[in-house]
Amino acid sequence: MTGLVAALLSAAVYSLGLAIEQRALHRAPGIGLRRPLHLARTLLGNVRWLAGCALAALGSVGLIVSLGLAPVSVVQPAFAGGIATMLLLITLVMGDPITRGERAALALMPVALLLLTLSLDADGGTGTSPDLPLLLTVSLGTVAACVGAMVLAGGGGRRVSAAAMGAAAGLAQGAAGLQGKALGGLLAEHGPAGAVLPALASPFPYLYALGWAVGIVLFQTSMQRSRASVTAPVANVTGNVFMVVLGTVLFSEELPADPLALALRVAGFALTLAVVALVRGNVAQAEADTARTRSGSTLPG
Repeated sequence: MTGLVAALLSAAVYSLGLAIEQRALHRAPGIGLRRPLHLARTLLGNVRWLAGCALAALGSVGLIVSLGLAPVSVVQPAFAGGIATMLLLITLVMGDPITRGERAALALMPVALLLLTLSLDADGGTGTSPDLPLLLTVSLGTVAACVGAMVLAGGGGRRVSAAAMGAAAGLAQGAAGLQGKALGGLLAEHGPAGAVLPALASPFPYLYALGWAVGIVLFQTSMQRSRASVTAPVANVTGNVFMVVLGTVLFSEELPADPLALALRVAGFALTLAVVALVRGNVAQAEADTARTRSGSTLPG
């Protein structure tokens, strides 16, 4: 239960950081990946963006901590669904309208959390130590496959669709999330101070950075090929499913033995995926609308 609460608090902090980053970028000059130096100067010289980035990083650290306190099949959906819900609540506070689908997401998220909470009543431990050879094989294999997708996409051909690129981005981020779960296990076993040296001596932080970087590049590439409202939900749902399924196996976490508790866990996970897909799609569309407004362009429809 502590891990579930920690995941929700981390999602709130992370979402607040994202909201601050977005507002800071709306007031900043236009940026793009083709001008990396201008991008770095614009972002690093923006105090509000740096503050939002710091909050988002704090939320990510909170996720790592919570992954060491509760099963990944509970923490990851709670964190992802919590971010989606918080973004909606921030939208409402700012007085912006929301769609019918987003209202449905607001209604679904409390139900999903209730189902996940009820599933915790069953016996089931939290895995802190992964099967290291299998974790390295899965992580490196997944990142290598995603890098291959980057190479194919960079070739200028049409061999990789935008949806497939979004899925690859989600897989890379999911591989990074598995390293976060491993780091959370070190924190749970050794404490904050005692976990520093074991973490630095392990491959987890370096694989985390690699998976995160590859995921960002893939996601940006997918958005260049299609609408963000299409690729973003694909990336989020794929990444969450990948991390929950593989994390449960790699860390030997037992699912609830009671059939009812297991059904509650699965139903809660499925509902959070629905919340992420409903909300993230509209948020991406709002970002695209903002970009068009900033550029002063007008598009039909």
